[in-house]
Amino acid sequence: MNRIVVGFLLAVALIAGACGKPEGGATSPQAASGEKGAAPANKSGRVIAKFAGENFTEGEFRDEMSKLSRRARGALSDAERRRQFVDNYVMSRLIYKKGIEKSFDTDPEVLKQLEDLKRRLVIQRVMQEQQTAPVDDAEVQAYYDAHSAEFATDRAKASHILVIDEAVAKDLLAKLRKDPGQFENLAKEHSIDKANAEKGGDLGFFGRGRMVKEFEEAAFGLGSDGELSEVVHTRFGYHIIKRTGREEGKVKPFDEVKNQIRIRLINDKRRQRTEEFLTALKTEAGYEVDMDVLAAVPLDDLPEPEQAEDLPAGH
Repeated sequence: MNRIVVGFLLAVALIAGACGKPEGGATSPQAASGEKGAAPANKSGRVIAKFAGENFTEGEFRDEMSKLSRRARGALSDAERRRQFVDNYVMSRLIYKKGIEKSFDTDPEVLKQLEDLKRRLVIQRVMQEQQTAPVDDAEVQAYYDAHSAEFATDRAKASHILVIDEAVAKDLLAKLRKDPGQFENLAKEHSIDKANAEKGGDLGFFGRGRMVKEFEEAAFGLGSDGELSEVVHTRFGYHIIKRTGREEGKVKPFDEVKNQIRIRLINDKRRQRTEEFLTALKTEAGYEVDMDVLAAVPLDDLPEPEQAEDLPAGH
């Protein structure tokens, strides 16, 4: 009995997850109930199961299987596991019908969640349109020709001081311009990169592609050992970089890096297209934010939701 209950609860969880992720998992309750507006059930083939005056056919079973990943279908290879799947599927339909009898389908909270789900799915479809970013072979070759240094096997050795505040970084750089010998002590005192601060900011040798783009360009752009960069801003903060060594290498052949370039260009196009789309939306809508009002909105008195949500992506 316990195994049956556990199996059923797992199936309910699968079906609930499928409602928020239409590309996988079991059918939604609306499709299961045969509601108006849902895709018509595939009633072809022999009858597998009967319940409450309805039939569950081979065609319906195949439809449900087509919504699962190949791996999930493989887990249902033996007869007993298939039987459990059908049991759970039928029970979900019977529970849904019971909910309809209780008018749960018109409950304001249920309707609100359905509207929230619809909004998210529509947003997802709109944003998917922005992800079309074809890159042809000529673009890949042109990028390689113009940026061949990015694909060199040379390595740089550097130390850095990382701080959060730009003004602090500029002040430290001014001190180092006057006395470069302070670098190690200032790194130990001020750098927030604790992984190397005690070593005077020493990062050791690193190749291209190991550091964030802004840092890499600055480090490999330094012409001699001991040379200091200007203040470099990355997502981590503000860096002062000191070159301490260099190992020359050779440029990797085009065939070795062309797929890497194509992926990079596709991602760059997607990011640019999405940013342009969002900027245009804001401009067309006359989007404005009153930061004073926003900051003053009280939140501490809000009740805790039954199921808390994460912050939207990007926060």
